[in-house]
Amino acid sequence: MIDPENLLELAESLIHAQTNIYCSDLHRKILIATLRGERKTYEELADESGYSPKYIKHDIAPKLWHLLSEAVGQKVTKSNVRAILEERMRQNRNLSPSKIAQAVSPIPASAPITNSSQPLTSTPPISTRASILLVDDEPKNLRLLSELLEEQGYEVRQAISGTIAIQAISLAAPDLILLDICMPELDGYSVCQKLKANPDSRDIPIIFVTGLDEPWNKVKAFSVGGVDYINKPFKVIEVLARIENQLKIQQLQKELLAQNAQLQQALQELQRLAAIDSLTQVSSRDRFDEYLIFNWHQAREAPCSLTLIFCEIDLLERDLNSTGNQVKEQLLFQLAQILKNIFQRPSDLIARYEDITFGIILPNLAMAKSEEMARTLLARVEKIQIPSISSIDTLSIGMATAFLPDEKIKLETFVTNCARALERAKSEGGNRIVLV
Repeated sequence: MIDPENLLELAESLIHAQTNIYCSDLHRKILIATLRGERKTYEELADESGYSPKYIKHDIAPKLWHLLSEAVGQKVTKSNVRAILEERMRQNRNLSPSKIAQAVSPIPASAPITNSSQPLTSTPPISTRASILLVDDEPKNLRLLSELLEEQGYEVRQAISGTIAIQAISLAAPDLILLDICMPELDGYSVCQKLKANPDSRDIPIIFVTGLDEPWNKVKAFSVGGVDYINKPFKVIEVLARIENQLKIQQLQKELLAQNAQLQQALQELQRLAAIDSLTQVSSRDRFDEYLIFNWHQAREAPCSLTLIFCEIDLLERDLNSTGNQVKEQLLFQLAQILKNIFQRPSDLIARYEDITFGIILPNLAMAKSEEMARTLLARVEKIQIPSISSIDTLSIGMATAFLPDEKIKLETFVTNCARALERAKSEGGNRIVLV
């Protein structure tokens, strides 16, 4: 009779040669027990290894038989595995077990392999390729959880103390932490508090895994920032379900944050576009109204002056009728550039108030200085040159200055007075400033 240890080595060689997968310790325990003829149930194996019977029966064992079936090209079960491996050993009796893998011929891709359980491949789903940090001062617990999670395709790191865990997280943050509570020097509660106090690690979900089962233990775990609580001895299916649930929540939160950032960026861009007139690239009417109301209230609180200017190019409609809309746009754009060149204080605001009317808001500026700048504007407009017209029209300017606080004057009246000053400048032939 062939030694079961040699058959085990043969099985591992065949599996690795065909699938590039190494057997886990749990796979070996199941296989060696079967090859030795031990009549152990999956429940007994579960008790010995610390895993749940359901996990072994519905996950680990089916995967083992599927891998062997794929390796030898025929269906392998618990009842026929020894016979199949002994036959393969006899076929390769002139080779040592360590060299058997080199003699195994690849199975054609079309070779049918049947199995009652769902096939498992060597590549885990993308959703399970997450990094999990295990923090526990008991090596046995770390080993047990590591095997369990690695079987599911997770990347697992271990820390045997709270201090080591914090150091490891500072170097590379995991996607999830499984944290024991009862540890010397730095217990799980303290570790969690330190991680939640650090902006770089506060968003990492932490699941407490502990033998403590008192209600106040759970309350404290959640109060310091834990997202879940698992009691020892735990059930494998429960641990996997809770981990998957937290990873899904974390992924959804990341997606939500990314979407919120995109929405915020889009909103800011819309606000920027709404505040700018597309033709002249000065502020829009909405921005003008908002800024005027703001400065009106500011001037009332800290008493100071507020000057408002409305201006239009004289007879622009006449030029438009003779030369077209393009000339109008050129004139408005060039006037906007002149206005930006004259009114340069950070607090000054220039806006396209109406179709051919510009509005300028000058907070806390002396009336004499405002008038001086308006006269500079009149002179600058005469220098505008448009190829399609022989000469530039002049400018009409209406100005109003309020010295606040003045309870007698209202904002609506202030704006109306300035608009009337502009109309008066236009009716008197233009090329002038009218102050109220």
